[in-house]
Amino acid sequence: MESCKNRIEYTSLRFVSRVVQSLSPPTVVKIGRLVGYIVYYTIPIRRAVVFENIQKAMPELSFTARKRIARGTYIMFGQNFFEFLRTPVRSIDELKQRVHLHNVQLLHEAYFSGRGTLLMTGHFGNWEIMACAIVAAGFPLVVIARRQRNRLVDEMINFYRQRGGIETVPLGMGVREFLRALRQNKFVALLADQDAHREGVFVDFFNIPSATAPGPALLALKTGAQIIFATCVQRKDGQYDAFFEKIPTEDLSGMTQDNIRVLTQRHVAKLEEKVRRWPDHWFWMHRRWKTTPPAETKITSENATLSNE
Repeated sequence: MESCKNRIEYTSLRFVSRVVQSLSPPTVVKIGRLVGYIVYYTIPIRRAVVFENIQKAMPELSFTARKRIARGTYIMFGQNFFEFLRTPVRSIDELKQRVHLHNVQLLHEAYFSGRGTLLMTGHFGNWEIMACAIVAAGFPLVVIARRQRNRLVDEMINFYRQRGGIETVPLGMGVREFLRALRQNKFVALLADQDAHREGVFVDFFNIPSATAPGPALLALKTGAQIIFATCVQRKDGQYDAFFEKIPTEDLSGMTQDNIRVLTQRHVAKLEEKVRRWPDHWFWMHRRWKTTPPAETKITSENATLSNE
């Protein structure tokens, strides 16, 4: 039986969703950005964590610059949240008009290779609308659906993704279902930019040893699937640019620890490149460097293997 609190949360979210779905895309973007701006100044949710992370990653920045990035992060997240609520009523034509896919030939090449494709990204920009745009372009996409504390909200979120044409897989069934999806030549979307605790492999992210999930590298090395790094950048006019880049894997043979580390470093380095260019687009609210490496395995810029050639 659902708690009263869960039902109130769910009912409130349903009400907001229906209001949002009745509005035009430009209006939803403006409201989302305004709400993010207001939350930044009035509800300091994880604001201290955001400033701590930015300071740790880019200590050369002034306080004013860090504040601008932090504020932009909340504005970006507000826009993403309200855009997501529009998912069930967003048409394919709207997606094609608002989300501009660059280097899309890489998706076609990966798909026609027949080996399955790992679509790597991070909590960066609007990853949700990018996923819908990829499906609208004709590519089958599978994502992990992390369960929410509130079961009703969790079902609502998964329903919205499914309405966007995205196949969802419950967390915990990921490896088995992802291997099945790759065998069926589907795109498997992975976000591997959060702290992976002691189960992670330590690679450099902003010159800091960072516990990172080895899953994407393991899947690629095991199956031969290609890795495409995807980035969705917001425009001020409410449209988006999605960029695709191939992460090289051909020079790596076998699921060795070294190969897993090398491939993990490659996609992490690609994310860092994007965050440095668009720093307000990343989800700085997560404690990315919560786990520190044992002294004997600490990776430094001298011994970390990084190759993007």
